[in-house]
Amino acid sequence: MIFQSYTLIRKPYFNHMKKRIYLFIILLTVVSAQSPQIINDPKKDNPMLIGLSQRSDYEKRKEFKEWFKEEYENYAIDEETLELISTIEDEIKIECYMGTWCGDSRREVPRMYKIMDQIKFNNKNLKIVSVDRNRVSPGGEQKGKNIHHVPTIIFYNKGKEIGRIIESPVGSLEEDFTDIFMRIPYTPNYFDWKPEDEIED
Repeated sequence: MIFQSYTLIRKPYFNHMKKRIYLFIILLTVVSAQSPQIINDPKKDNPMLIGLSQRSDYEKRKEFKEWFKEEYENYAIDEETLELISTIEDEIKIECYMGTWCGDSRREVPRMYKIMDQIKFNNKNLKIVSVDRNRVSPGGEQKGKNIHHVPTIIFYNKGKEIGRIIESPVGSLEEDFTDIFMRIPYTPNYFDWKPEDEIED
């Protein structure tokens, strides 16, 4: 009788513990998938960041902070052009796909952050993804986004794409930001790129 009672008590307890362990493993997997990873760049034998990233990953990590700081601090913003953007709609969101191995990304991404600081863009509306040389992120964020050159900065309004900057601006970065925010017709670099076109880095 005592053994039966112990068994009845023990079974729900262990079932509860199994569920908690299972949920913990799922949570750990999700957190790991969202954290950027540093891997070795097979082409240049340098550290490469991949995955969903934050500004601090470029600004503070020892592997990347030198080029980020240099470009951010030395870039002179065209404030006059940016003044044309009178208000930033909160519905506007930006996705940026960049490669820490890519010279264009190392140039344009710190400049992008400096412009966003200037116009007081809501950082909650920015998603930035570091990709490998195949333009792939471990979390697959690039899927369906037609990412073939980096950086690619995509602008959305209420979920609809309203423009993108590919690899480098057509004018200046400030001019391109302003054109896209103001819905001025804009054609980015590589707009007609096709998968059969070869990318050399």
